[in-house]
Amino acid sequence: MVMMFNMEDDMMFTQPCLYKYEEVEQAVNPKRAELSDLLTYDKIIISSSGGKDSTACILYLLDLEIPRDRIIIWHQSIDGYPGEIPFADWPVTEPYVKAFGKAMGIQTEFQWRKNGFLGELMRENRRTNDVQFEYGGNVITLPTRNGKLSTRRKFPAKAVDLRTRWCTAYLKIDVMRRVLNNHPDYQVGKYLVITGERREESANRARYLNVEKHPCSKIAREVTWWRTVIEWSEQEIWDILEKHRIFPHPAYWLGFSRTSCFGCIFSTADQWATMRDIAPERFNARVEMERELRHTIDNKLTLTQLADKGNSILPRGIETGEWVRLALEGDIEPGDIFVDKWVLPAGAFTGGGGPWQDAF
Repeated sequence: MVMMFNMEDDMMFTQPCLYKYEEVEQAVNPKRAELSDLLTYDKIIISSSGGKDSTACILYLLDLEIPRDRIIIWHQSIDGYPGEIPFADWPVTEPYVKAFGKAMGIQTEFQWRKNGFLGELMRENRRTNDVQFEYGGNVITLPTRNGKLSTRRKFPAKAVDLRTRWCTAYLKIDVMRRVLNNHPDYQVGKYLVITGERREESANRARYLNVEKHPCSKIAREVTWWRTVIEWSEQEIWDILEKHRIFPHPAYWLGFSRTSCFGCIFSTADQWATMRDIAPERFNARVEMERELRHTIDNKLTLTQLADKGNSILPRGIETGEWVRLALEGDIEPGDIFVDKWVLPAGAFTGGGGPWQDAF
């Protein structure tokens, strides 16, 4: 049985699972594929973090005049059920993704692992939490049935290996794959999945295939994976946002080069110092978590030591306070997505380390 929760009145009911339930925990070796005419796909799914690269993918499809009703935006909510108190992600990310989808007239859906980052971090002698996703005004739960009882209680490792850098694997990659495998609308047909990795971001991403067979393919469901902007430079990414007059995610205005988690494990000393500057309660919560778990996010230093080594990257300007408020309170609306005068944000071309979210 699949549990469904009505998002309006919280009434719970059950319905039989009409398709074979699947779980996908492990990646497979990539297999090269050919990209078909984009209009031959029943649906084009864009996995969006709200960042500049996935946004550029969406805008590029619109430039190619792909009908908006063929496109759907999927966002993996890092902290669990949309709207829950954020622990790992920027508070503005979910509202930004939702507002962007409405402004562009593109269907947008959220999916997540129950209890999100914090639930997985504190997991003790149990299986990983269930995966949930929005469907038809309800929330469908995909229960975790496989796997051994185990204990996490460690921050993700600062490594390329997704077995130890579990945040990407458990909160994004596996969530999206399990939803695609089990979603009632995607059991039969031809689909295209788009993600926004670019070669110039890291040595690991430089080796990715442009087009490959997606791991969720099966006999009745053909799924192709296209990294649409993999050959693009950062300049080309900002150019297409400027062309469409898109207001970038507020994190960029605060000097951050990426919209990965607020307090990503790969954050630099300057970024930790900035978090301590603008959101001391969020920073201190992580400091206390390090003490409780007796495990540090960095391989050598505590968060306090890291922040002490850095300097706040917060831009100096009369609008900075508004950017901080927007990033931390998240009250962004569809009307805010388009701007009359486009300006390059402070975080553009500032770089950043780490392999980040390397694959879907």
